Amino acid sequence: MHLWYLWWLFLFSILLYPLLNWLKGRGRRVLSRLGDGLARPGGIYLLALPVLLALMLVDPAHPVMAKKEGGWPLVIYLWRLLSGFVLVSHDGAQASIWRLRWLSLALVVVSMGAYLFLVFQPAPATFGTPHQALISALRGLSAWCCVLAALGMGMHYLNFSTPFLTYANEAVLPFYILHQTVLLSVGYFVVQWPIPDWLKWAVILLASLTSIMAIYEFLIRHFNVMRFLFGLKPLRKQPTARSQEAFQTR
Repeated sequence: MHLWYLWWLFLFSILLYPLLNWLKGRGRRVLSRLGDGLARPGGIYLLALPVLLALMLVDPAHPVMAKKEGGWPLVIYLWRLLSGFVLVSHDGAQASIWRLRWLSLALVVVSMGAYLFLVFQPAPATFGTPHQALISALRGLSAWCCVLAALGMGMHYLNFSTPFLTYANEAVLPFYILHQTVLLSVGYFVVQWPIPDWLKWAVILLASLTSIMAIYEFLIRHFNVMRFLFGLKPLRKQPTARSQEAFQTR
């Protein structure tokens, strides 16, 4: 079940592909105008507005909102995917994310704090009441600002690369796919050992990390079939010395 988001991401990508393909081709002018609007001061926060309105005005029992994964209606993930596509397609919008990173972080603190305060109030958050509408708006705003703050801070403080980061970046998806299976397999045996709990935790951590990385390195990373199954790009064949020599003599 920890792979639910990959399944929905795959389906949403297929569903949105005709639109995204059009925006990158004949609709490039539309995409550019959307990006120009988002690049204006505060424009990136407008992408949160459809989510806020949906949470505030649509009954959670409505079929569009009732199907949820990870605590959010699926239709909101669909909008997030489309929003991300528009943002990464425009340099000005990305620059705006970077410039407003501290404002985004401040909005996270304020909106999340207000949201938690209201959630723990004795008044019931019944749909259609101002209390529920405000809670929903704060939730939607804080979630989007979390995304913008993380992206903005990453652009500023993590704008570099090292051989380790390059290696780790490619290993992210295989690591995620494998982690729960390996953790449960190792933990099933270790929790039965007559040792202190903190030592069980340490053994599970080290054994799982070692096992996952060994599987990735020796069974996935160097084989294109396995790379395809785990969502990685195929390895490019390096030209042999003979083919290089033949190319140079032409």
